[in-house]
Amino acid sequence: MANKYLLMEGVHMPTVTGLFQEMWESTIKGKLEEADKKKLNNNYSVVQLLLHEIGTYMRSYPYRERLFLHPDLKDEARAAVLRTKGNELFHKRERKYIAATVYYNESIAHSPKGSEVRAIGYGNRAAVCLQLGRYEDCLANVRLARESNFPVALMGKLTMREVAAQSMQASAEAARRFADDPMEPEDQHAQELKLSYPAHPTVPQRVADLQLCNNQQYGRHVVATRQLRVGDVVMVEKPYATVLSDHMKRVRCAFCHAEEPFLLIPCEECTIAMYCSQKCLRAAWQQYHRYECPILNDMRTIGTEYLALAVRTVAIALASFDHDLEALRAHLSHLDVSKVNAFEMDWRAASPRTVYETVYSLATNQRKRARKDFTLNVLVAMITHELLLKRTPVAQVCGADPILRKALLNLLLHHLQSTIVNHQFLHYMDYLGEQDVYEPDEYAIACFPLLSMLNHSCAPNVKRITMRDGRCALIVTRQIANGGQLFDHYDVHHWMIPRKERQKILKQLYRFTCECEACVKDYGSLLAFVDKYSSPVEFMLTGSIYARLMVHSEEEAFKWLPLLRDYMNSAGRNYPTSLSVVSMSQMIRCYQILHTYTSWIPMYRYGL
Repeated sequence: MANKYLLMEGVHMPTVTGLFQEMWESTIKGKLEEADKKKLNNNYSVVQLLLHEIGTYMRSYPYRERLFLHPDLKDEARAAVLRTKGNELFHKRERKYIAATVYYNESIAHSPKGSEVRAIGYGNRAAVCLQLGRYEDCLANVRLARESNFPVALMGKLTMREVAAQSMQASAEAARRFADDPMEPEDQHAQELKLSYPAHPTVPQRVADLQLCNNQQYGRHVVATRQLRVGDVVMVEKPYATVLSDHMKRVRCAFCHAEEPFLLIPCEECTIAMYCSQKCLRAAWQQYHRYECPILNDMRTIGTEYLALAVRTVAIALASFDHDLEALRAHLSHLDVSKVNAFEMDWRAASPRTVYETVYSLATNQRKRARKDFTLNVLVAMITHELLLKRTPVAQVCGADPILRKALLNLLLHHLQSTIVNHQFLHYMDYLGEQDVYEPDEYAIACFPLLSMLNHSCAPNVKRITMRDGRCALIVTRQIANGGQLFDHYDVHHWMIPRKERQKILKQLYRFTCECEACVKDYGSLLAFVDKYSSPVEFMLTGSIYARLMVHSEEEAFKWLPLLRDYMNSAGRNYPTSLSVVSMSQMIRCYQILHTYTSWIPMYRYGL
């Protein structure tokens, strides 16, 4: 799947890029040209000029009104409208219960604490759960409704749902006992992915047979110190920070990302974040949400998940330093990022501050960026900086100290650029009803200190598999010789995107011209190998496997995975051929079926 935001204009929202374009043409472009003539074009001078000019523009121009930036407040009237839309979808003419639940959740998120409209929203959700046979969830919503000032006049309906759920739950449990059928049958096939070789003694996330290298040609990169075979698991890493994708915010918990649309409860201070439990709500507040909460809605106006992840990273860093920005600033001022090596440090004894060093040390590519792109990032960082100081507890952390305020701005800009370069997406398997297939889709954006060390190739030799617990496993997909480099792909693969478009995307987002084997030799797409190069026997064989895997059966994936893995190992470096390309894609599909979370929501949406 190609990167969701393929061009720089997609890194930030159109509202802010339109404002920026006017600012660039009217002021900034000319000022930079003047600076070039005066030879004031070193990095420090350019940054200072931009801060001054953008700051002057922001003080004189009503950008908040232009961008519709305003405090995020609960709105009972809006909540009532959203609930009415949910009722329309719930009606027997529609019976779109999942879509109705999304609107009920929107209503709950916008409703004030203790309001009747919130209580009725929980009651409506209980009705959905009853229709779908989710009796435990129905009872949980009945309890939430009662705790939220459910109107007395409607209490009879709520009690009827409660009694019906209790009765049906008891009948279902009795039937299961009679049939000796366990409620959650144990999965016979999917086992947790584990490292294929002994772990590094101080870095348990990776095998000992990897080394982080650095040279002029490749920069920081990862090489194997032994031959690696197809199917080897060489890294299993937990993300440092994640942000739920916008289209998931009414389906998954904003903290643990569990798919719990019928149990979500709202943050009481914003209309964006919802959680699957009070435990997750409290944990998010303590770790980061207190700082981002008042501006989450506005961040969606000016930026995408990139900005949200940058702000969250800064918030987690602040919490790691006991909410002491001066301590964080002083720590970073003495940090030599060239000596930070996430592949060798002792992760077993690492403090949150030490772990943050590995994130702070990730590349930003600031010096490689085109000035216009960099200026846009500065504008977004400055707007976010002002919002944080005006609306969040960051104001108390900074006080009136200009040094701390500047340190906060530097952190925002640093992590915004770092996120653009180093982000990864977490995936789940979703059912596409029109095509009648399961395909991976993103549910969150994340930052991984170790995985970020891998360089890109449009014909990678490893694949990131999102595991069900949110960690990422790195699996070898093509044999790698001793001393060979591990190549990931930055959501830009020759299977899906033509060379010219790949080159444009990589240059725009990552500031390099790709010279990987797929670009040099102009490898074709996945469909091209299937359609043009398969012999009849190969086509029949791969087509048969494809048909078996498309039913998304763990049993079929468990059966075919070792066969596909063995073939890829026997093929050696014979890539790309039609059989090797298609076999690799089917092998990856097996891993996704067995180890990546599959959404249960389509079961209700499509009646599977």
